[in-house]
Amino acid sequence: MTEEFLPENRFGKIYRFEEVSSTMDECENLIKSGVFRGMVVADSQTSGRGRNAKKWVSAANGNIYFSFFDRLDPELSLIPQRCAVAAFLAVEPFVENSAEVVIKWPNDILVGMKKVSGIIAKTMLFEGKRFYICGIGINVFPPEENGMKFVWEPASLSEYSEVLTEEVLTALVKSTDFAFSAQDDEIIGVYSKNVDWMKGRVIVFSQDLVNKEKGKITGFSDDFSVIKIMTDEGLKELAALSILSII
Repeated sequence: MTEEFLPENRFGKIYRFEEVSSTMDECENLIKSGVFRGMVVADSQTSGRGRNAKKWVSAANGNIYFSFFDRLDPELSLIPQRCAVAAFLAVEPFVENSAEVVIKWPNDILVGMKKVSGIIAKTMLFEGKRFYICGIGINVFPPEENGMKFVWEPASLSEYSEVLTEEVLTALVKSTDFAFSAQDDEIIGVYSKNVDWMKGRVIVFSQDLVNKEKGKITGFSDDFSVIKIMTDEGLKELAALSILSII
């Protein structure tokens, strides 16, 4: 492990590893060791995490496996949306046609309707203090599937420009600092602009990863924590689901 100070970044320091079980795990380990804010990046992960207990393919192939953590300020809200904005702002500069870069609710980043970035967030209680831990994965290069079946076809930034991993990481460190320092209205402004494309689209979704449903997206709650879907059974307002396809 190496450490690098980030004097103008709210997270203070980035910890770099060659291989970890997951960068989320390393954030937990750092908290337990008495480090209460920071960023973690690894060349590879042996047990990378995704949403709904899915594995995030994490070979040492130049892709970004990145997590960050801090004390949870009661005044801080919109953590999933802040993560999405951080990833979106890191990805967008490397795609010539920026209109192809969008947020898929709640916080995946798509380029040309293919997934280039995924996000996971959680909280942790340690010695009476609550922390948030967030993980962002970005495909700089095509991921190694290793038998994995992707719900969304993956994309990589290298398909759109000549890009270096360190350039994308630098952009992500900067955008994460912005996203977790910005006011709520700034976050909602960026987020809403890049997720509104979903309104009126028909989706196939699942609430339990077993049963599939179909409906049309009619909108979101004011803070975008809830998606509203009109189905044959009526309007459903859901805070969590897996979107399997968009028609």
